[in-house]
Amino acid sequence: MPALSAGHEEEIAEAVCEIAVLLAQAIHQIDPEAAQRMNFAAGKAYNRHLGRDQTLAADLMLRFGRALVDRSLFPVAGDGEDTLS
Repeated sequence: MPALSAGHEEEIAEAVCEIAVLLAQAIHQIDPEAAQRMNFAAGKAYNRHLGRDQTLAADLMLRFGRALVDRSLFPVAGDGEDTLS
């Protein structure tokens, strides 16, 4: 495995966020209301990281939270679909 460097922060941040979204989608398939709860928790984490001046961590939480409200990633019953897939 290659050594990680500070120059790869954005690439790592994108991968971490993508992993989180993939896990959240799997959970969402089991529990369609989970995305809403995760979004609330991500908002709290975002504020905590901002308060600690941890801008990269806050940015990750913001990206994750935005993904959680994307109905193309997290469809809900009644959005024109009969069932979740």
